[in-house]
Amino acid sequence: MKADRVIGLVIIMAGLGLALATAQIGILASQPTLSARFFPYLLSGVLLAGGGVLVLRPGETALPDVVNRLLAGRAVAFAALFLIYALTFRHVDFRLGSWAFVLAAMWVLGSRRWLELLITPLCVSAAAYLLFRYGFTVLLPVWT
Repeated sequence: MKADRVIGLVIIMAGLGLALATAQIGILASQPTLSARFFPYLLSGVLLAGGGVLVLRPGETALPDVVNRLLAGRAVAFAALFLIYALTFRHVDFRLGSWAFVLAAMWVLGSRRWLELLITPLCVSAAAYLLFRYGFTVLLPVWT
């Protein structure tokens, strides 16, 4: 079996699960900004579309090759970093947590240029904070 087809089915299941979970999010009828459901529904639509493309037009890569790559050290380390970031998200200042996550992820994925490691995490965390806080008016966890 082709790896893309299996991964596409998993992505479709994740998209459906996200859509079902999103339907449970409570919203205010008089909310002046985007609904709390907007981004999760948008992401579930992207997951469903992307998964569908993989199922309908899989590549040539065999499933065992992909499984071996996913179990490689870097992929597992990145998954662990993401899990830590997700579990600590509401307890850590968004700017600090995002900076630390991007820095650690870049290191795990092989970046070793000190200037890149200095500038990129700062820019990514600042841009994400400004976009969500002022562009989308989403309240993010911050320490005061």
